[in-house]
Amino acid sequence: MSAMTSDARTRVLGRVRAALGREHSDASPDTLPDDIVQRLASNRRHTLPALGADLVQRAIDQMEGVLISVVRLQSRDDIVEAVRFWRESEGIDGALSVSPALAGLAWPEATHKGPATGVESTSVTPCMAAVAETGSLALASGADTPATLNFLPENHVVVLHENQIVAHIDDVFPLLRECSPMPRALNFVTGPSRTADIEQTLEIGAHGPRRMHVLLLPGDAPA
Repeated sequence: MSAMTSDARTRVLGRVRAALGREHSDASPDTLPDDIVQRLASNRRHTLPALGADLVQRAIDQMEGVLISVVRLQSRDDIVEAVRFWRESEGIDGALSVSPALAGLAWPEATHKGPATGVESTSVTPCMAAVAETGSLALASGADTPATLNFLPENHVVVLHENQIVAHIDDVFPLLRECSPMPRALNFVTGPSRTADIEQTLEIGAHGPRRMHVLLLPGDAPA
């Protein structure tokens, strides 16, 4: 850079600093104004769309829009009966497997509790969160939440509490950072598996469940 160009740049930046009331030219972190230091140290977020105040209804609408059926329950005591009723109404037979996180409920004696073995027709799992923006369910892997239950059975029932609903996908990652230990996998699932790769014909259940059903409960999820 020529001396003239460098001098011109210095004069321009000097006028900018003067207009902002920042006469010093030292741009080290120790001398930057406090508001800039705080902004640099914080986690920046992208501009996000406004969704309205009722995140619960927005999440329900979005989930139903991606072929996830939703039913509201009053308490966790209703989960077992709600699963039985949904399977019966959909004509679903076969073995049932539930996440160890839900093993304390009064499931039928033949219910398998643990990772999917490949023979179950239906799985029941909790989730980390639901995203109102897209209707996606955030499913974290762990000893009490085996990832196989999210993909192997053809029918997936997810237990969701209203206070687990967040506005945007971006809001899930702070929840993830609070987990100890950190899950090895986090999957965002937006409806039953589908593909139209072959001759543009939509095929449901190509890479995962053919049906997804959410049991929506009030309040907070158990720790």
